[in-house]
Amino acid sequence: MGLDTSLGISVSGLRAIGEQLRVVSNNIANAEVEGYTAKRLAQRSVTADGRGIGVATGLVLRNTETVLQRAVWAREAAVAAAGVRVEVLGPLEALHGAPEDGASLAGLVSRLRDAFIGLDAAPSSSGAQVAVVDAAQALAGKLNALAEAVTEARNRTQGLIAEGVIEANRLLGEAGELTRDIMRLKGEGRSTADLEDRRDAVIGRLSALLDLRVVLREDGGMLAVTATGRTVPLSADALSFVASPLAAGAFYQPSGGTVPPLLLRDGVLANGGTDITLGHLGGRLGALLSLRDRELPTLQAELDEFAQKLAVRFDQQGLRLFTDPSGQVPAEGGGIVQAGYVGFAATIRVSRDVAAAPRLVRDGTHAVSFPFEPFYFTPNPPGGPAGFDTLTKRVLAFTFGTELARGTPHDPPFRTLGLGPQGALDSRLTSTGTLTDFATALVSGQTGRLAAARAELESERTTRDLLVNRYADAVGVNLDKEMALLVQLQNAYAANARVMAAAQAMWDSLIASVR
Repeated sequence: MGLDTSLGISVSGLRAIGEQLRVVSNNIANAEVEGYTAKRLAQRSVTADGRGIGVATGLVLRNTETVLQRAVWAREAAVAAAGVRVEVLGPLEALHGAPEDGASLAGLVSRLRDAFIGLDAAPSSSGAQVAVVDAAQALAGKLNALAEAVTEARNRTQGLIAEGVIEANRLLGEAGELTRDIMRLKGEGRSTADLEDRRDAVIGRLSALLDLRVVLREDGGMLAVTATGRTVPLSADALSFVASPLAAGAFYQPSGGTVPPLLLRDGVLANGGTDITLGHLGGRLGALLSLRDRELPTLQAELDEFAQKLAVRFDQQGLRLFTDPSGQVPAEGGGIVQAGYVGFAATIRVSRDVAAAPRLVRDGTHAVSFPFEPFYFTPNPPGGPAGFDTLTKRVLAFTFGTELARGTPHDPPFRTLGLGPQGALDSRLTSTGTLTDFATALVSGQTGRLAAARAELESERTTRDLLVNRYADAVGVNLDKEMALLVQLQNAYAANARVMAAAQAMWDSLIASVR
């Protein structure tokens, strides 16, 4: 091998080692940077006529583990979905309290029943009469507060959806810009490793919002699709959403609803985009849409159901204790059961007549002729016997009991299916017979949703953290390996330097001998 060949090999080796040192140093410097993947320098031997003449370096490449990476993104979406459910449902749990608490809905029903027991023992006591009215007002106030909290939570989800759409559009636009840059650099034969790291970080944040599936192409291009296979454009105006205030009866429906949809702009439809509200988006936005259109309206429907049956069961015994603002007790509808009392829990109140004349809780407000004569009720006339206890006994036996009259089940019963303004909501509660039982089940069921969300969040976080650690081990910087490689490169550098020094000495000797 000639001296010039030896020098050429050593020079190419030193150049390759220098580039490798820059890569290793960069790895070590960024070892703790979130989202950074370990880089490596592609190298190959250069030969001529079957003889090695040096080392050529290629592009800087990054460690990748596609399957693990996609699993991490999917878990990020699940964590974000569970997290926002905890965030939205948390205030409702605090307002409900535990079923056994005296201030809970179930506790206030028991308080009202106890007040009637006290009135039954002393019908002439004005204090006992006022105690019944006070207990009834507390119960109505609790229903108002809970219903208002549900409506506030729905409106909060509207705001969070709007914020999420803005953030998703920003990230989609950023992903589009990075993808175009990556495709351009790949076309020029240049390294795209750092840009791909940045794009992965954007996709990770985006997946938490939308649970996207990402398909990467050889040319650096990227295709983003939802869980149902709908393509999402990589542009800053891909999604469209207009937030508007929601009333208790607001509902989403693909056509004709009163709640605005989430649109995917595809540049094809004249109406501005495709409705993907029911597209099972997953992630934070998917959970928010489910909360707004299903979970929270179901909580509202359960409260309305309890409020309406509470008013009806008193009214059926001859005491119009609870009414709507017009002084009426709303009735069930035909095809849509709750059509006449959607939002009733937010407006239920103690009858103005009863509030003005507490004696009516003893005397009654109207006559009853149902179901048959032995169970007729005629109110105690003004000036009637102060010890009148017919009404209180009816209320205790039937309003708070399991029957409308002896041997006759309550009609109508608690409804748990076909609820809401469109009759499209189903409750998880069971149709129990008594007001107290239903109130207890309602409190347990609604607070149980938050407990389930918390448990899901904890489980998803644990799985996500495990996958993140596995992914980091697979593609992240291993400092021990990098330091060992650094030592190898230093030794190789020293060896190549010695070869060059020896070659230089030989050249010097050769030149001196010629002279």
